[in-house]
Amino acid sequence: MEINNITTPKRIEYIDALKGFLILSVVMCHVAGFCIGIQDDIPSFQPILFEFRNPPFFFVSGLFAYKIGVTWDIKYALSIIQKKFMAIALPTTLFLSALLYVHPSSNHRTFLHGGLEDIWFHWFTYALFVYFIFYAIIEFILHFFKCNNTIKDWILIGFGMLTYLLFSVQAIYDKLPIAIDTKHVLGMRHWGFFLFFTLGILAKKHFTRFDSFLNNPWCIASCILLFLTFNLFFEPLTTRHFNLFRIVTYLTGLILVFKFFKTYTPPTYINRFLLLAGKRTLDIYLIHYFFLPLGLFYQTSILRETPMPVIEFFLTCTLALIIIGFSLLISYVIRLSPITAHYILGEREKTKTIK
Repeated sequence: MEINNITTPKRIEYIDALKGFLILSVVMCHVAGFCIGIQDDIPSFQPILFEFRNPPFFFVSGLFAYKIGVTWDIKYALSIIQKKFMAIALPTTLFLSALLYVHPSSNHRTFLHGGLEDIWFHWFTYALFVYFIFYAIIEFILHFFKCNNTIKDWILIGFGMLTYLLFSVQAIYDKLPIAIDTKHVLGMRHWGFFLFFTLGILAKKHFTRFDSFLNNPWCIASCILLFLTFNLFFEPLTTRHFNLFRIVTYLTGLILVFKFFKTYTPPTYINRFLLLAGKRTLDIYLIHYFFLPLGLFYQTSILRETPMPVIEFFLTCTLALIIIGFSLLISYVIRLSPITAHYILGEREKTKTIK
């Protein structure tokens, strides 16, 4: 089944498996950081997983944000923003409020700081909602001025590159003439990932070309070599050319992980888990924070004092699988009623047919 066939009601399995892998990586990262205390100065597999994680999530979101044959007038643009508010922003606000109330600390440890940053603690989903607002505004303006498709593409990718430059390049971000509190409230330091959202839109719009790129052995070989080379020379590159290192590993990591899941089907039992998790990534993301064992920090000091990346990887992976399992259980309980599914998890209400 082709991804550009938007009329089919069936899900695309390799996309669900990819999303399942990405949410597993997110939970592993949170276990490593919040529960064990693995930071950037401790040898770990987490920096590598980071390069495979956030850009593909936003890329896939952009991939399915693009719809063929719609008219981006003011009514449609506002309807998209309203739908995404109900599906993304409102559930995030509900779960964040519950987290702030129920789980302010655990064994005198907390992943919340009590400041303006807490507004964006669930930064991924809030940022995704902001990206849909950006996209709706851009498409409405382009529709209003009757721009052709080529101009639309260039403006969209240009705006994506501008957001990355302004909000992901630290030296420029720090110099923006905007109050720090305003930056925190608006979550501006997360806006740079809009670039990958736009890349997903363009990949969907020109999927035949994107697919040809993925099937070109020289292009994939180049991505593999760049990814390996940049990570092999991690220290000198991040010291002298951090922004170049980040954008190259982001782009090549995105392409490689997408190509991998499009090409290979994981073993049956792994694939079933990834597909199950991939269909409920938003639910897992919102719920899993309640199951993070923050008290584990005191029992895992050896992993901070004497880093053991392989042991840490298997520990975080095992705990992440358990946490995802509990999160899915809670998700299915909430979804027992379409009312709670709609108002708590943002599930779109199904239209009933009267016979």
